[in-house]
Amino acid sequence: MAEGKGAIARVLGLGLVTILFAVTQPLLLAGLPLAVLVVVKGPRHFRAAATVAVIMGTAFLGERAGLWWFERGWPVLLGGTYVWVDAWRGHWGFLAKGIAALGLAVLIVGVIFLGNPGAWLDVNTLMAARANGAADVAMTLLGDRTNETVAAAIERVVRLQVALFPALLAVSSLAALGVAVAGRGWLAGEWDPGFGRLRSFRFNDHLVWIWLVGLALIAAPVGHVADRIGGNAMFFMGALYVLRGFAVLLSFVGAIPLSVGILGGVLVVLLYPALALLLAVALIVGIGDTWLNVRSRIRVAKGDR
Repeated sequence: MAEGKGAIARVLGLGLVTILFAVTQPLLLAGLPLAVLVVVKGPRHFRAAATVAVIMGTAFLGERAGLWWFERGWPVLLGGTYVWVDAWRGHWGFLAKGIAALGLAVLIVGVIFLGNPGAWLDVNTLMAARANGAADVAMTLLGDRTNETVAAAIERVVRLQVALFPALLAVSSLAALGVAVAGRGWLAGEWDPGFGRLRSFRFNDHLVWIWLVGLALIAAPVGHVADRIGGNAMFFMGALYVLRGFAVLLSFVGAIPLSVGILGGVLVVLLYPALALLLAVALIVGIGDTWLNVRSRIRVAKGDR
């Protein structure tokens, strides 16, 4: 029972990450890969068929202009690459398969954009327009309460979202894949998606080179394109390393009651400087774990005692 609750909590966490980081419609981002997985892998029963029908019916709604095609084409491609990786490396864990599927999807889209640079410019322009539109809505809702500090903060957020939308899309896509995999498993009666506990979160150490190459591209005076590629690479891998850092820190403190964890999280979010410091510490710890393998050392030390 406890493990089932833990699995549900982890899937809810992935759903929250999908919503918070999504620059496209989060329901489509998770729903369309779920439909692809169910169609290809099953199960074959009425509930599964009804789920796919609802997802596809919802996906075809809306005016077919702007980002309509991209918001639907990307999740379908993501679901397809995951199915291929799962068939090729079925013994891998979800995270390894998810990162491989995401990398393959990025490669395919990159080749398409290289062959048709105008398509990339269109997506980039539309993403910028969406971010600016959201900022205008926020300013309107705030109304007279908007001051120069708030307006400047909103403008900075917009600039960051425009520059980093590929990385934001990558983070939300990886989380959405987790939701889709869990959803297909639940439809098939498999209640534990096998994501593992947060304190055991880790990934291939060689991926640190993506973060290091991104840092090199930003540090080297190569140009705006290199800066943007490097910034997105660092942000995506940084998000994974922050989570890995939290996993390492949890290994030190042991089990924390859920109520205490929620209260601590709320206090950290309200105290913004504390949040920035905590994220920086988690990032450093996560990257350091690549070489130090801290959790293995902790297990050895406990065994020695």
